[in-house]
Amino acid sequence: MARIIESVADSVESSPQLAGQIADNLTAIVSYQRILTKKIVGLRIRVKQKGTAKQPWLNANTGVLQGKRKPPSSSKA
Repeated sequence: MARIIESVADSVESSPQLAGQIADNLTAIVSYQRILTKKIVGLRIRVKQKGTAKQPWLNANTGVLQGKRKPPSSSKA
């Protein structure tokens, strides 16, 4: 597999058009693998999202925002 990838990489260096075609082929292969995985195993593989990450949402009631942890409430009944 490594030899195949290296030979494809060598070919792509000389032809940008070939690079685009290979990228399209790899995208199709990934799509087929995702479909097969879903059908055979029954698991959905999430598609990687592109974008800018936002700050994590933290619940102010837990004390995490202040760097402190709120003691668990003891509700013994």
